[in-house]
Amino acid sequence: MLMRTSYLMLAAAAVSMLAHVADFAPVGEPINNVSSLEQRWVDLGTDVKVSDPVPVPAVHLVARGKKKSSSKKKKTNNKAKKSSKKKKSSSKKKKASKKKKGSSGGTFKGDGTYYNAGMGSCGKTNTDHDMIAALNAPQMGYAANPNNNPNCGKYAKVKGPKGTVRVKIVDTCPPCKKGSLDLSPAAFIKIADLAAGRVPISWSWD
Repeated sequence: MLMRTSYLMLAAAAVSMLAHVADFAPVGEPINNVSSLEQRWVDLGTDVKVSDPVPVPAVHLVARGKKKSSSKKKKTNNKAKKSSKKKKSSSKKKKASKKKKGSSGGTFKGDGTYYNAGMGSCGKTNTDHDMIAALNAPQMGYAANPNNNPNCGKYAKVKGPKGTVRVKIVDTCPPCKKGSLDLSPAAFIKIADLAAGRVPISWSWD
């Protein structure tokens, strides 16, 4: 800005000098007195000071390749987040499956009786010597095809006054109340005497 002002002052001084020279020289005649022209230049005092140029600050350029690397890092971070989400969802599924398995767990209490085995509702034929039992109707549940009942083939650990026995569910006991089991004679004598006929029991899925 200072340099531009100096140039303007110099141009104005030159114009003024030419105007003064024109006073001494008639129109149409050449100016031969060079020394007088120089004296005019000195008289006008055209001392122009040009300041040093203003330093321009250096500009730091950032390489574009770094931005690409940051985008790659973001992508890898996104993949890591997705994998962690999958792990969380799989762990949630495992917990849900565990809850489903445990929903039918626990200890049940009811009456223990015995019956003469034969063809059961699960579609299998058994004898009185087999360690089997018929599950009460409320817990056995209803199935369109009783042979495909999910409780068929499950094992129960039964505890009575005399001991404990492990039996397989192969039939349904319609008159039995919830928590009760109707056992084969061979299984019943493990927990009580046959003469008792009916005894209190507690049992759980095994």
